[in-house]
Order: sequence, then C-alpha cells, then structure tokens
Amino acid sequence: MSERSVIGQIFHFIGRSIDMVRVFLGRIIFLLVVILLLSLLMRSPAQIQVPDNSLVVLAPKGAIVEQSNVLSVSDLLLANDEFVDTPIRDVLDTLMYAAEDERVQGVVLELEELTSISSANMERIGRALDDYKSSGKALVAHGQFFTQAQYYLASYADSIYMHPMGQLMLPGFGGSQLFFSELLENLGVTMHIFRVGTHKAAVEPFMLNAMSEESRQNNQQLIDELWQRYTNQIARNRGLAVEQIQEYAQNYAQLLVAANGDTSRVAVEQRLIDELVTPTQLELRLSSIGGGAKASSRSIAYEQYLAASVAINLPSQTEIGVIVAQGAINMGEQARGAVGSDSLNRLIAQARNDSSIKAVVLRVDSPGGSAFASELIRQELVELQRAGKPVVVSMGGMAASGGYWISATADEIWASPTTITGSIGIFSMIPTFENTMEKIGVYADGVGTTPYSRADVLSGMNSELATVLQASIEQQYRNFLQLVADGRNLQVDAVDAVAQGQVWTGTQAMAFGLVDNLGDLDDAILAAARLAEIDNYTWRYIEEPLSPGEQFAQEMIDNFSLQASLKTLGASMMGPMERVLSDNSNVRVLQDTLHQASRFLNIKDPRNNFAVCEFCVSLLQ
Repeated sequence: MSERSVIGQIFHFIGRSIDMVRVFLGRIIFLLVVILLLSLLMRSPAQIQVPDNSLVVLAPKGAIVEQSNVLSVSDLLLANDEFVDTPIRDVLDTLMYAAEDERVQGVVLELEELTSISSANMERIGRALDDYKSSGKALVAHGQFFTQAQYYLASYADSIYMHPMGQLMLPGFGGSQLFFSELLENLGVTMHIFRVGTHKAAVEPFMLNAMSEESRQNNQQLIDELWQRYTNQIARNRGLAVEQIQEYAQNYAQLLVAANGDTSRVAVEQRLIDELVTPTQLELRLSSIGGGAKASSRSIAYEQYLAASVAINLPSQTEIGVIVAQGAINMGEQARGAVGSDSLNRLIAQARNDSSIKAVVLRVDSPGGSAFASELIRQELVELQRAGKPVVVSMGGMAASGGYWISATADEIWASPTTITGSIGIFSMIPTFENTMEKIGVYADGVGTTPYSRADVLSGMNSELATVLQASIEQQYRNFLQLVADGRNLQVDAVDAVAQGQVWTGTQAMAFGLVDNLGDLDDAILAAARLAEIDNYTWRYIEEPLSPGEQFAQEMIDNFSLQASLKTLGASMMGPMERVLSDNSNVRVLQDTLHQASRFLNIKDPRNNFAVCEFCVSLLQ
C-alpha cells in the first residue's frame, strides 16, 4: 500500500509539474502578444513616401476575392492561411494608379504567394495589365516557380524571369472528386437523395462511386472551353502558336526528357520564359529599368503604394451601390466570405432606403447553397426594383445554382466569358442510420399516429415521407424554372432544356439567354447608370461595418504590419504539431473527406432543399 502511495505521489507531482509548465508557457505567450500589441500601438506609423522612378511590386497573397475576409488576431496567431486573400479591386486600382503616376517607372509581378484565382478574375486582371501596358511603362514578372494561374498573369509581362532551378507546368483544367457511396454502405448509412435534373452532380459523391456519364460530358465541355481560352491568351501574350502551348501542356514529360530533366531549361527552350536569373542577376535586370539606380531602393509594395495613392471619395447625392454576394448562400447572419439571407438582405434594404442610391449592382461570386435563403434574397431584390431602383447583376468567377437563383430576375445580368454559371437544379439529401445501429445491436421502435410521427434518422425513411420530399423538390424545381423564365423573358421549356443542373460558361449562358451581356463589374455599373438614367454619379460598396473588435484588429493589420509579426509567432508555436499532422497521410485523407462533406453540413435550409454547384467549387480550388 505504501509503495503504491509513493508511486501515486510521484505521478501526482509529475501531473502538477506539467500543469504548472503549461500555465506558465500560456502566460508567457499571452504576455508576449500583449507586449507586441502595445509596441505596435505606441509606434507611430511612418508616412509612406513613393520614390521617384519607383518600381511597384504587385504581390497578391492567397486567393483573389471580390471582398476580403475580416481577419481575427486568433487566425493570425495560429498561422491560419485559409483566410489570407487579396481583394481584386486592390490589384486593379494599383495598375490604374501606376499607369498614370509620373513617379512610377514600372510594375514588378511577384506571384508566388497567389494560391487561388478564378478564370474570370484572371481575365479581368489580364485586361487591366493590358491597359497598364498601354502607358508605355515597364512590366516585369519573376518567380522561382510558376503555377498555371500565376503564369497566366505573368505572360502579360514584357519580360518573364525564373530561377535556374525553377519549373513551369501547365496541367490544364480539371480535377477529381471523392466518392463516398461504398464507404457509406460499409458503415450502414443510407443516404436518401431527392433531386431533379440529370446533371445535378452535387449529390453524386454520396450515391455513386464515380461520376455519371451525363455529368462527365457536361463538365468536360465546360473545362474544354476554359482551357481553350487560357491557351489562346497565353499564345497571344507570348507571340506563339496555340498549338505550341497545347503541345507543351500535353507532352511536358517528353519535352522534359529531351531537356535532360532540366525543368527551367525546357520552359526557356519553348519560349515561355525569357531568361533564367539568380536573385543577384534579377536585381541587375530590375535596376536597369529607369536609369540604373538600385532597384531595391526604388521598390515599393503595392499595399503601401495604394495607401499613399488612393483618393478619398466624398459622398454624393447620386450614387450606385455595389453589394457583394460572395461564398455559399445560407440562412440568417453570415460573416464576410459567405452569403447570409439576413445579413445580405439588410444591405439590400439599406440601399432601398437610401435616397442617394439610384441603382444597385449585385456582384455575385457564389456556388449557391440554401434554396430558401436564395429565394429570400431574390424577393428582397424584387422589393428594391419595386422601389424604382434598377438591379444589375455582375457575375464573378461563379454564379451557379443558388448563385443564379438570386440573379435570375435582375433587370440585366452581366457575366465574364469564363464565369461558371447555370446549374439550375435542386436536391435534398438526408442520411439515416438504421443499418448502422443494427450493426452494433441497437434498434429503434415506437408508436405514432401518422406515417410521419416516427420519422427520424435512426428509424429509417418510409415511402410516404420519401414521396413528400420528392414532391417538394419537384415543386421547387418548377419554381426555379418559372422565375428564370420570367426574369429572362424565356419559355419554361427553353429554360428546362439548359437547366437540369447543367453548368455553362458565361459565353454559353449568353447564347442560351441566361445572361444578357458579357463584361466586368465596371460594365455593369455603367449599365446600372443607364437604367437609372443618371449621368453624373459615383459608386461605392455597401457593406456591413466592422465591429469595434474587427476594426481594431484590421487597423493594426493595415497600419502596423501586425499580420506578419503575429504569424511568425504563431508559426513558431504551431509548426511542430502541423508537421506531425501533415506527415500522416491518413489524417490528410480524412481532412479532405470531412472538408468536402462539410460544405453541405454547414448549409442550413428549413426544407432541406439545396441549390449548390459542387463541381464549381472543386474546379476553382
């Protein structure tokens, strides 16, 4: 007994020691963060100076988005890269200001931290790069490696430099989805799926082990058109034949073998890269722009350049409001990066009640979500139109399924040629676990007054409830077709022929009458002014104001470079754990599986009706 007591005391001492160390380290970390915050707050931000003959370094980070997420200090402290993004307007404004600024000698594209961008936004920035180049100023791109999206933007440059050990592959558009049908069967989970449309592919991962032939054909034609536009633009930018770009992509392995495995050399030989340079050599190349002064002393980050250049727009009595609907559509309140029926409708109502707002442009970049939430938003837009204010939809990278639902009855719809849209369809999906429970010897039984009294996920689904759900889905699909037909002045049968869950590019959608015009946000704003019959006006974003805490964090991030400081601290703490997780392939597969499933689990709809284009999301990752 005494021996066990001694052992117990030892373990008790060890446990208490561990707790003390944990508490001590936690307090030390907290103290370091407080000291860092105070030091940054007490430091006066230096006034930004744009040097003469400056080189503006355009280095977007993360995803290119319509509206930036609000970063919290906890995200930064934990080195969370998921929410790092760059608003496309910052990129466009940088190029516009630089073209007209006599202090700017050139723009340098550094694209290595660009992780995600839609085809529509690639083309939109590409046109801005062409406009900038018309000023006659230098445009240079360089990188150690180039992804396919990064290279698209780099191809607009006068000169493209790459590190001698770099690589450029053009894998094309496409990708794979995970299919869970057999896994669900093995687990005894019965997935009850109700849908309308032969191409509503969002539910296929839960009912099949591979893509259906209908979905394969529809998706293939979509990515084929996107790929054709991509290769055409690269060829045009580089002065090459389209066939040469396509051969580089298709036969990269053979070309690489012919170059003795030298990844950088094959890119130069095929004239996709102009020169291979080391960092020292790159400095010399950049220094030669604008009189030979050292490039590093004349370079300015685009964020700083914007802060020093942006003009303050005073409120006007005649304005066009731009409201961003970005992300999955859900019920209630949603933060930036998602569309909430309550939060977005509040902005629409604000525009309706603001006498200075004469028209609204809804900038949509969404794969859809809750059908009920989509209809609530569309109804609020109709109220805006009834108030005499035109509504113009400007489609971004995607405006599909629920994203098209909220767009359908606008006065005009504008899309990029490579916008992914359509996916007019609806589905419901309910799992039940009666077979799973049976595997472990658990059974559900009870009584009820109607066939629906005992409907729950543990008892299974009877034919009566299945009939109710299928009838509901079919009625919602008819509603979807009718509102599209009414909004676009089409016959219901004509809409149904291009609906059925099929996805289209903006160009194809315009041919079908689902889209009125091809153009960017600026074109949609001009259209809104035309419909409102106004000539002298300004435009501004209508968005939810930041909370005091969000504003505090954002001010520190913007003014004091807090993001980099906290991220460095967070990475030092989380790095070892992250490496353990990343080294475990099973953990990674599980994370990917849960991530795909969570897209549906996080969407709430009172009728369990969804209008989502899953392929649209997968294609843009």
